[in-house]
Amino acid sequence: MKRIFFCVFLAAIGMMMAKPPGAESDPVVTLDADHYLHLHFEDFALQRMYMLNRNYAGTKDNPRMEQTENGLVGRYSKAHKNTLKVNVRQTQSELSPFIGVMKYVEVRYESNGECRESVANGTFDMVRARSVTEIFRFVQDEWQ
Repeated sequence: MKRIFFCVFLAAIGMMMAKPPGAESDPVVTLDADHYLHLHFEDFALQRMYMLNRNYAGTKDNPRMEQTENGLVGRYSKAHKNTLKVNVRQTQSELSPFIGVMKYVEVRYESNGECRESVANGTFDMVRARSVTEIFRFVQDEWQ
C-alpha cells in the first residue's frame, strides 16, 4: 500500500513540474483586423449572413402565417448585418491553425391581423432578439 501511494505521489509531483508545450505563450492569439485571414473571414461571415437570411422560413414580404385563437399571426426572422462582429484567432492546433468567431443578433418580427392582407400590411414588431455566436475552423484554405 505504501509503495502504491509513493508511486502516485511521485507521478503527481512529476505532472505538476512538467510544462506543457507552449505554456509560456498565450495558446490563442487574436489576429489584427487588417490581416488577410481576418478580411477573408469577414467576407465569409457576410456571405453566411446572406445565406441565413435567404433560408429563413419567412421574410418581410412573405411572412410565415399561423392561425391562432386571436387571429392570424405573420412571422419572419432576420439576422442583422449591422450587428455582425468577427474575430480570427490563431491556435496551436496543426489540424485547424485558425478559428473564426462570428457574432450577430437574430431578431424575430410578428404582425397580427384578421387575414393575410391585414397581416402583410400591418406593422411588424420585434418580439424576440437573441445573440448568436458561431465558431468556424480554417482547414485547407477554407472556413468550415
